[in-house]
Amino acid sequence: MESRKTNRRGRPEFRSRRYFCIALFCVCFHLLLPAVSQAEPLKIQLDELPVTVEYLPGNDKVADKVALICRDGIAEIGAELGLTAVDTFRIILITDMQEFQARHGIRLPSWGVAFALMDSQVMLVDVQRATSAWNGLEKVVAHELSHLLVAQRVGDVQMPTWFLEGLAIWQAREWSLLENWRLMEAVWAKRAPPLGRIVGSMPAAEGPARDAYRVAYMAFTERFDGEMELLPLFLDSVVQGGDFSAAFERFWGEDEYLYYERFDRELYRKYRSKLLFFQTGPLFSVVAVLFLFVFLRIKWKNHRTLKRLEQAERGQTPGRWERYDETRR
Repeated sequence: MESRKTNRRGRPEFRSRRYFCIALFCVCFHLLLPAVSQAEPLKIQLDELPVTVEYLPGNDKVADKVALICRDGIAEIGAELGLTAVDTFRIILITDMQEFQARHGIRLPSWGVAFALMDSQVMLVDVQRATSAWNGLEKVVAHELSHLLVAQRVGDVQMPTWFLEGLAIWQAREWSLLENWRLMEAVWAKRAPPLGRIVGSMPAAEGPARDAYRVAYMAFTERFDGEMELLPLFLDSVVQGGDFSAAFERFWGEDEYLYYERFDRELYRKYRSKLLFFQTGPLFSVVAVLFLFVFLRIKWKNHRTLKRLEQAERGQTPGRWERYDETRR
């Protein structure tokens, strides 16, 4: 019978650590397998476009929708800008945006759904917020596509933020009657920032940022005054001169900063008119008046119905207004 070597405690000792190493490798491989699989994102290559959507397993639904929006929207957005060919850019779906920002040392608005890094030609999409904002994802993605494609259109020329954001809101078709009311309330409450303050970065907080977005949209659309076919021509002028301010003055015959002053004055006059309700926000006033009207009408109808029932109990003939009401019924 073969004898085995023992250690100091009298336990048998393997002559080779081969089995131990194999077991250790299996355990480590099992633990590292999820991290390895997650390190390799899946990709969707858009047909005939140098655009990829990159995502991790489990985010297939959001990735498919983002890819579909891009397939439908890139051509239209590029044509509105006068972009003849689309260059390469990436769309990356982020599962944990906070962890991503900490790892890469960047800060993004906490209320955003998607973000365009124009210099890097990358769009980041927060998967969690995209899922919760599913019905509005078309507009969100189109907005960021506008940023990426206008960066390709003008190259290294610096553009003011109000122009870029106003353009993106217009291209994404985000404006609505409700947004117009909210702009009116912001001007009325003196929350709307002057246009000259929207040349650089946007406010970090959601409320002030949305007020700034609305002002930017109004400034952009007022400048073109319904003639959006002029947009590619203006961008041509920007590219040829390599300077936004010079192109602005050359194209419209007005200094950029004098336009800011004139726009602020006209916006204030438009939405702070004495024809609006006195000391409260216009939207709140309109809603309050409508509510009061509906309340009084219902109360009046209930009063007439009760009166008619009382007359019926007493055997009285309905009056002229009661007969008219019966006819309408």
